[in-house]
Amino acid sequence: MTLLGRFVFFSVLVFFLQTISLRAETVRVGFPSLATGFAPSWVTADKGLWKKHGLEVELIYLRGGSRTVSAMVGGSIDIIIGSDIGSIQAILQGAELVKLGVTTNTLGYSMLGRPNLRSLKDLKGKIIGITQGRDASYSRVVKVLQENGLDASKDVKFLPIAEGPSGRLAALSSGVIHATMFTPPTDMIAERSGMKNLSKIDVENIGGGITTMKATVQNRRAVLVRFLTGYIEGIHYLRGHKAESLKIFSKYTRNPDRDVMSYLYEEITTRVATDLQPDKTAVRALLDLVALDYPQAKQWSERDHWDTSLIDEIKKSGFLDRLYR
Repeated sequence: MTLLGRFVFFSVLVFFLQTISLRAETVRVGFPSLATGFAPSWVTADKGLWKKHGLEVELIYLRGGSRTVSAMVGGSIDIIIGSDIGSIQAILQGAELVKLGVTTNTLGYSMLGRPNLRSLKDLKGKIIGITQGRDASYSRVVKVLQENGLDASKDVKFLPIAEGPSGRLAALSSGVIHATMFTPPTDMIAERSGMKNLSKIDVENIGGGITTMKATVQNRRAVLVRFLTGYIEGIHYLRGHKAESLKIFSKYTRNPDRDVMSYLYEEITTRVATDLQPDKTAVRALLDLVALDYPQAKQWSERDHWDTSLIDEIKKSGFLDRLYR
């Protein structure tokens, strides 16, 4: 083999080994619900955009914020998308977590009740379904009750229900519970089944926050940057490809109803943070919700336990400018 031939051979070999190395990076990502804030991750995974950035991402549906945070702390997953209240509560209890970015800075909720209920005040003495663990759904319910003159500790009973939104919808339809909080598109499905929308709430708050362990930032920073870059590209794809995104939504939610999936699409595309940057007002609102159970959260600033240097690095690289040019 000539000297030139050897050079070409070894150059190709090095390139091949580097490619294999990139593809071997596995990232396990947990998410708690089939709701608005998680839709971009489904599109990113399905269209192979994380693979494009050298990652093998495994999306794991864990049905509930408390389960998702426990999986993170226990080392079963590397990144959380969502479970924002649960992650803050875990940090307050000593967990070494850090938040990297967000999917949305606003959230839409609806409190759905049995058909015979007229208003939120009719929930006094009733049973309200919540997810297992005191996560965003629980905290939002408590706040809504307070705003309508009801004491969550005295005036209602809470019933934790497994199996995610579908489990709570079944319990509501059968009368096991009298009301529960839903995010899109389950709120629309519940209304179609005859349930009463007692309150539709649109608030500034973190949705689909991206959280990991501090040690992961220290030891796998380059991997996290590639993960966030792929996620940003997934959001860009979602916003420009409605028909394909609707198919992916149907696949993950197991719901072929195009109107319901279109409702979910409009909900996420009008809220999504294309640069993953958290808004201070939304962070403050999140901390105020956590403070319902953990008053010390009031003392945190909007920057505490956030590390946005990774998304800043992506912005400085010009990736966002090139993507949206």
